[in-house]
Amino acid sequence: MKRIRLYFTVFMTICLCSACGKPQESTADPSHKMIGSDNEKQEKDTSELTETTSVQIPETYERTEENVYFKADIICSDEVRKGSVKIPQVRLQSLDEEKILDETFGDAEIVSDKITENPGEDGKVHRSRYLWGAEEQNIGLYENGANYMSAFYLKYITHSFDLEGKEGNYSTEAQLSFMSTDSAWSEINGIFDRMEVSLGEEPFFKHYALDYQTLASQEYVMDMDGNIDRSQYKTEWTVEDEGYYFCIWQTCNGITIHTPQSDFIKKYADFNAPVQVMISANGLEYLDLGRIFLIDPKENMEKLASLDTVADVVIKKYSMILTDATYTIDRMELCYYPVEDSEGNYELKCVWIMDITEEPTLTATGRFQLIVDAVSGEELF
Repeated sequence: MKRIRLYFTVFMTICLCSACGKPQESTADPSHKMIGSDNEKQEKDTSELTETTSVQIPETYERTEENVYFKADIICSDEVRKGSVKIPQVRLQSLDEEKILDETFGDAEIVSDKITENPGEDGKVHRSRYLWGAEEQNIGLYENGANYMSAFYLKYITHSFDLEGKEGNYSTEAQLSFMSTDSAWSEINGIFDRMEVSLGEEPFFKHYALDYQTLASQEYVMDMDGNIDRSQYKTEWTVEDEGYYFCIWQTCNGITIHTPQSDFIKKYADFNAPVQVMISANGLEYLDLGRIFLIDPKENMEKLASLDTVADVVIKKYSMILTDATYTIDRMELCYYPVEDSEGNYELKCVWIMDITEEPTLTATGRFQLIVDAVSGEELF
């Protein structure tokens, strides 16, 4: 019994000596080894630093996971690269039907003027108006859009210029003899002013110079059986047939507003620009007005999700595909995208539009896009 008590006494003595010696090391960050008010101050400073630190958006982003490769140029403003974005409020702009008619048809004789009303998926009745002129010019007027074609455009340009197929044959830099690009843009702005259509501040545009030699070489007309119908070709193309074709987008805070012509085709491309215009020496040849917005100065500041978070969405989506295909993202552009709610109101989302190449090609072209919300990091479509 004495031996047991002796062992117990020695054991307790060792424990007490250990407690009186060097303090036990903590596995926590050494910077937090503070006591009392100093410790509370350190934790507060760390919390404030976390709240104010934003992600930084680089000029390029590279990452490889599974069969997904990011080698992307990042297109956005310098202000956005700090990690935050301003998102304005918008409302759909109403068009003045009569002012658009005055600008497109002028005093031309109207031979047909029809109005149709059709129920939409939103439960509302939608009105459209279609007019034809004596020279075969025509226009469609919708609640928030319009489409005009001159007889020349309808009969010839539609067979020589196609933004989804033939745009690569036309220069985006050439200056035509009848007018400079700057003068053509001024003319187009005058057209919008007279129609009382506002594109907001600093709209972004891309133009194609339609020179007569290329128009002639690209002309292609098919008959009902799908065969070439040369009887419908223009007898002769001359310099008088030349014109500029403009693809126009609204912008805000240096960011393009991607408003597709169709809700069924989301692609961010020239053929899907919300406003498209052709002007020649004879004046307005083509006008396509899609949804245009009035921008409210009220803005919300939102923090951007990190590019790693955005990339995770793409990697998860395409790494699960059971094929040998690889997916390379080579371009990411930050845009605003208007989303309509059930009440017909619009909210701008800030999105990354990613250009993706699929190899080997499983789709028609092997080239497509993915749109991801730049704030929430979730796939939008």
